[in-house]
Amino acid sequence: MQQITGAASRIAPTATAFAHRARLYDFLILSQWDDHSDSPANIRWTRELFDAMSPHFHGVYVNNLGEEGSNRVQDAYGINYDRLASIKATYDPDNLFRLNQNIQPAGARAHDGPP
Repeated sequence: MQQITGAASRIAPTATAFAHRARLYDFLILSQWDDHSDSPANIRWTRELFDAMSPHFHGVYVNNLGEEGSNRVQDAYGINYDRLASIKATYDPDNLFRLNQNIQPAGARAHDGPP
């Protein structure tokens, strides 16, 4: 659990892309292992822990995302997502800059796969 306080909590949620400024903590699950043969069991328990904790948390810090898909990206930007999608439609309507935790341009069809 990472504490979010100080300057980060004093800025309005709509002042920047990051909307979750009223939160006190960021909950991040990191699981690592050396032996590739342990992957199935470790991936399983990590996903089970995430699923068990999910009802208790809302939103996500975008830098903590992997390839969870467009719903999690929307969770990362919260109330700012629609505004950011409108900006993206103006400045990047063809979604050239999409090799990240992509915000779809407003009016674009969402997809979770590679470009």
